[in-house]
Amino acid sequence: MVFIIIVLLNLLIEASVSLTVVVPPDPIVAHVGSTVILPCWISPPENAEALEIRWYRQDQFNNPVLLYNQGKIQDVQEESYRNRSSLALRSDQSGGLKYGDVSLRLEKLRVQDGGLFHCYVSGEHSYGSEEMTLKITALGSAPVLSPESLDDGRVNISCRSSGWYPEPSVSWTSDEGRVLRPGGTSHTRGADEMISVHSWTAVSLSDAQLVSCSVSLRPGELKEGRLDIQGIVCSDSSGPWKALFFSVLICSLLGSVWLIF
Repeated sequence: MVFIIIVLLNLLIEASVSLTVVVPPDPIVAHVGSTVILPCWISPPENAEALEIRWYRQDQFNNPVLLYNQGKIQDVQEESYRNRSSLALRSDQSGGLKYGDVSLRLEKLRVQDGGLFHCYVSGEHSYGSEEMTLKITALGSAPVLSPESLDDGRVNISCRSSGWYPEPSVSWTSDEGRVLRPGGTSHTRGADEMISVHSWTAVSLSDAQLVSCSVSLRPGELKEGRLDIQGIVCSDSSGPWKALFFSVLICSLLGSVWLIF
């Protein structure tokens, strides 16, 4: 008899948490300033119009990103998500709340929005919860390349770019696609969490004529700047010869005037 009671209690406990919530297994990646949909749905499909839907960050159950209850969105959102969060369709064919689509829409994304999000759905006798990861990225500005002539005939090239997240990588290449060794690279994080990068390298005409500086987050997400150093090296190297030529010319002219008089 006791065994039967225990089995029945276990069945009741399992039934009370039988609502299945599904989210994508892979992180969602979105850019700063954009709008993103965090998909979440009930499986098998169930009308969610009368359920409680709660989206919240890690350990912030009572301070939700969005709370839907009693047929409407409640005005208890975490302050930074006011006017930025809403329920949305994960696809045009999802059917919305009536068919168990409880996806979250976030607008005007910030760096601080990155991290774990919990999708929690509960009814009178059941509930379900899953978590997913949102990764925030930002493509920075096109690199600006600045040359500076060195005494040994080489050119030191500085490459600067800002507005990146997370920390980008920097690579230098020649016009032939050969990798050039950087002299150094530094990263600076601003108050808004955005990252600026500064890299530099010294090259000569024997190394390359056209130098490229690429700043990237991952393949396909990069910005590139190029600089033709041939004109710079030739211009600088001809400088002393030009000065010597004009000095000799002036002296010759002065000598000729003196002889005439």
